[in-house]
Parts: sequence; C-alpha cells; structure tokens
Amino acid sequence: MRRTTITRTGVGMTLGTVGLYATGVLLGYPVLVALAVGALVMLVGAALALTRQVSPDRVTVGEPALGRIDVHNASRWPAPPFTAVDRVGEASVELPVGVLAGGGRRAVHYPVPTPRRGRIRLGPLTVERRDPFGLIRRAQRQTGDEVLWVHPRVHPMRTLPVGLVLDYEGRTTENARLGTVTFSSLREYVPGDDPRQIHWRSTARTGTLIVREHVDTTEPTTTVVLDTRAEALDPDAFEHAVEVAASVGYAVEGSGRPVALHILGEPADTGAYGLLDRLAAAEQGRDGDLLRLLDLVERIEAGGTLVVVTGAKEPGLLARLAEQRRRFNPVVVVTVDAAAVAGTRRRPGMAVLAVRSGIEAAAAWNRMIGGDAG
Repeated sequence: MRRTTITRTGVGMTLGTVGLYATGVLLGYPVLVALAVGALVMLVGAALALTRQVSPDRVTVGEPALGRIDVHNASRWPAPPFTAVDRVGEASVELPVGVLAGGGRRAVHYPVPTPRRGRIRLGPLTVERRDPFGLIRRAQRQTGDEVLWVHPRVHPMRTLPVGLVLDYEGRTTENARLGTVTFSSLREYVPGDDPRQIHWRSTARTGTLIVREHVDTTEPTTTVVLDTRAEALDPDAFEHAVEVAASVGYAVEGSGRPVALHILGEPADTGAYGLLDRLAAAEQGRDGDLLRLLDLVERIEAGGTLVVVTGAKEPGLLARLAEQRRRFNPVVVVTVDAAAVAGTRRRPGMAVLAVRSGIEAAAAWNRMIGGDAG
C-alpha cells in the first residue's frame, strides 16, 4: 500500500502556514489569515483524493438518482474540514466534509434531481476553502465531468402489426414490408406509384384510381421519425412528441423487431447509446423549413412501417406524408398539439392520430391497433 509522505518543503510550508494563521488571529490581520488559508488549501488538496459516481447513470424523468463522493485522506495527518462542490447541470451542490483522520475515508451522498429529460452534466468536482473573514475562497478541481442520462417517459403501447390495413378493407400478411413478391391489397393511387400496378377493374367500379400493393415476406423495419422543428411543435408539445417516439420505439424493440429512429437535425455524435439515450439528447432546431423533414423521410429506405411524430400546425404536411404510402405500409402520423381535438382519422394505408399528450397518444394508438373507432 502506497503511503503519502510530506517533503521538507511541505514541512516548511506547514510551519509557515501555522505561523501566518496564528499571527493573523492574534494581531487581527485578516490578510495574513487569508494567506494562511490559501496555503492550507494547497497542502490539503495534495493529500485529499476525491472521486464521484452517480447511480444509476440512466434514469427516466422523475426517477431518483444518487450522487456519491468518496473522500480519502492519503496523508498521515488529519485533514481539516472543507466543502466539496459538485456541479449538477446549471446548479452547484455544496457538500460539507468534516475533519478526516489521517488515512481515513468518508462517503458523502446527495440526491440528483431529474425533473426534465436530457443529459445532466456532473462536474467538475472541486474542493473549496474559505477564510473566516470571507476575504478569499480557493477552489481546487478534483475530477472531470460525467453525464447522467435522463430518458423520456415511456407509455405502454401495443406493437403495430406491420402490413396492417388501417381502414380494414382487405387483408395483408403480418410482419411484411413493401416489395414485389406477394399481392397484399388494393389502395388508392398516390403520385409516384407505378402505373403498371393500376387495377383497372376496381378503378372502373369506384371511379378512383386503385393500385395493387405487394409485400415482401422478409422481416420489416418500423421507422420512427421525430420532427424537431420549433415551427411545428412548441416546447411542451415537443416533450410529449419525444415520449411518443420513445414509446413506439421501445414497444417495437421489446417485441424483438427491428426499429430505426430518425431525429431531424440530430448531431453526428452525442455520446448516446441506444434509442432512449438518443431521445434524451434530442433538442429542438431553429430551422422551421418543412422541406427538411420531407427530405429526411424521402431518404429513408422504403419498406415496413413509417411513424412520423410531428405537430398539427401545417395542414399541407399530411398530404405530403400520404405520398409515402407507395413506400411504406402502413404510414402513421401522430400530431401533438395541446389545443388539438383528439381523434383518429383513417384512409387506405394511413392513419392520423391527433393527440394532446404522450399518454393520450398511447391510448389512441392502442385503440387503433385494437380496431376501435377513433
């Protein structure tokens, strides 16, 4: 076991510090006391070793997280009281630590509040000392920064059967994606469809262009797209939108099926690990151009289910997303708006859920899959 010894310089500095402090107190010179305290910080800092950990390092909004600071006095001499200051997000947490015997250890615990989704930065952790007259404060950094991941709330959702015909006209193969292998159903023509797939008999009967839809029997992917534009979602609605995206993705992952999450404007490297980490780090963007969202959707590989979570302020958006029915089956659009009239609208190959919160979205989603009227 390694032991810390004090050098001759350290001994001299210690004696000088004691002399300065005693002289300052006896003669009433605050400046001398402040200098003594400053020197003491250097001595104590050289002997103390502080480490910090937070458990668990990933929580859901509102769940408890506990920070712990382990203090070790590596010298043979007692360490005077000090204050450990840890940075938690934008706030500072002061943790008084009493006298610690030579070679002693102590653990100090403190709660880490998690009222909001996001990444809470912890640190740096510093040791602070103040002189009795309040003239000087010395801080010495002890540890680097860490991150506590606060995940969005996840609401129970049923897994959407891929290939489900949301208007209940016709049948298709569950767990299938768009392709050219097996006939699935008939639906309305949308711009971009192959004219060779037009079903002329049904077109003549209905007076509307109807096309054949085919599926591939390989396992499909559920694609979830989160709109981050402030133009589409106000801050409160955005938080509910994140919950919706998290709930859909979590349900699909839990069923063992592949899920692909696309967050508009997501930075290349956020340090996230997994779907819920990425949604914890999601932030709203200032660019409100609708074309950015449509371009993102268009660049996604076709096949499987498409779920777009956005706002309800752009009526033209639904018509543009309806065009994706030629590439995905089905297309589900969830619009989040506190002033919305809740309900579900269906059209061939597509459903639109108007909701006011994440909880309401989960209920509407489960009703849609169960076949209840919206």
